This record gives sequence, C-alpha cells and structure tokens, in this order.
Amino acid sequence: MLARLIAYPPEQPAIVRQVRPGEVLRIGRAPGSGLRIEHASVSRNQAELASDDDGWRLRDLGSKNGSFADGHRVEPESRLVAACWLRFGDVHVEFSPLSEAEFAAEERGRQNRRAVATAHTARIERLTRLGDLLDATLHSVLELAQCRRGFLLLAQGDDFSVGSSLSLDTQRLAAREFCGSVGAVRRTLAQRTPIVVNDVEREGWLSSRASVAQAGIRALVCLPLLEGERVLGAVYADRTDEGAAITTLDLELLQAFTEHAAVWIAARQASEQLERPAPQWAPIVAAHAGAA
Repeated sequence: MLARLIAYPPEQPAIVRQVRPGEVLRIGRAPGSGLRIEHASVSRNQAELASDDDGWRLRDLGSKNGSFADGHRVEPESRLVAACWLRFGDVHVEFSPLSEAEFAAEERGRQNRRAVATAHTARIERLTRLGDLLDATLHSVLELAQCRRGFLLLAQGDDFSVGSSLSLDTQRLAAREFCGSVGAVRRTLAQRTPIVVNDVEREGWLSSRASVAQAGIRALVCLPLLEGERVLGAVYADRTDEGAAITTLDLELLQAFTEHAAVWIAARQASEQLERPAPQWAPIVAAHAGAA
C-alpha cells in the first residue's frame, strides 16, 4: 500500500508528498528532508515515516514539540493503519493510504494541471484588448487556484482599483467593488510575495476580521502583479466552500502564469494609454482602511 501526506503550514501552500513501500520519508525543517516543513514549531529532524509488512509506522525523532497521530502523542512510534490526521509541532498533516490506481490518478492530475496552465498562458497572449486580458487573467487564476470568486486590482496612483471581478457562481459580479480581504492584499503588496491561506479559521489575523467572517471565506490566495520593480496590482481569489487544498504545485503554476500575465498587462496598458485616457475607477484599498 502506498501513502500520501498533505501538510498545511500556516500562510503557505499545502505540501503534498507521495511515498512508496520501502521508502523512508524524513520529516522536518532540515534541508534535504523528504517532507520539509518550514515552521518554527517543527524540529529540524522531526519524524520519520516508513513501511513494513504490517503497513506504515511513524517514528518521532526526539522532536521538541512532539509528533501526534489523531491527537495521541507518538512515543516513540505509532502504527498508521488508516487515514488519519498527524501533527508535527503546530502543523497539521493529512495521512492517507493509496492504492496503485489512486497513486497513478494523482500523478495524471498533476500533469493535466501543468497542461491547463500552459493553455491559459497561451490564451492570454492572444488577447489584444486590456479589458479582455484582465477578465481572462482573473478567470484563469480562479481555475488554477480552484476558487470561486476573485478580483484583479490595478495600481492607480497611490491606491488600487478593481480592474476585473468575477464569481463562478453568478458570473460577473454586479459591481466592481472589492469585497475580499484587504489585509491579504496589503500583505501581498508590501512583501511582493504571494499569500496562501488554506484554512482561514486557523489564521487569527484573518479570522478575527468581521468582513472575512461575514463573507464566510474559508480559503484564499493573493498574488502580486509585478513588472520588474513596478507594482501593477494584484490578483485575489477566495472560496467559501470546502475544496481541494492550494498546494505548492498550484502556487508554482499560479506564479508562472501571473508573471506572464503581468508582462502582457503592462504592454496592453501602455498601448491603450496612447489611444485614450485611462478609465476612472474608484480606489478600493484606501477606502477600506479599516477592513480585513
């Protein structure tokens, strides 16, 4: 029997690892770990997963904050006979035995997602109107992130405005008003790096915000749109229902896609600015100064 682990570090994409019988998976913060979890609560050499004739066993390697299987401390070893939740320090990890067919299906799924991302990139390169490009970029991010609602924000002076908004449940949102997490957008733009949250309830800086709670947001991703050192804006996506985790592979594909999109957005902006005055959108980040 094969196995899969999905680790959920805070404010990071989920990390997926598949393990075959006979392999030994080292888990920890140390470089070279088979499942490397970069979180302060995880020891450099946290635990080890291996198989024998009776199935899978998890061994703690003397970690500082302990290893747990379904809430029970691993001291020093535990048998994993069925799907369960593991915890290393403060990081939760989903363990699932897999059949050969399930293992192969997941690999095909990863290959398909790469092909889909390539197709999305090729599609936006053919669009000549800025509005069409913004809409297509946002729709692609929603599909790649497996989210239901999103906003593409464009820099406008010292603020940002909604260039495109979309809900896959109701198609285009009725008004171009941002109603996601301004806090996530601010972090993304300040750090110029993506923000990924797979479980909003575990993130105090998000779950405590009234706007996030009222919207029922459960997961989100926000990526900066950069042309060199210039910030063009950001792409934000979220969902209110349960769904597949946003993984390191998803983030890799999203970053590659948005890097290409930013180049084309900058080119289309320059072209359209030569043809007509820039559209007047209402600023959104400053207007939501007290929002999440």
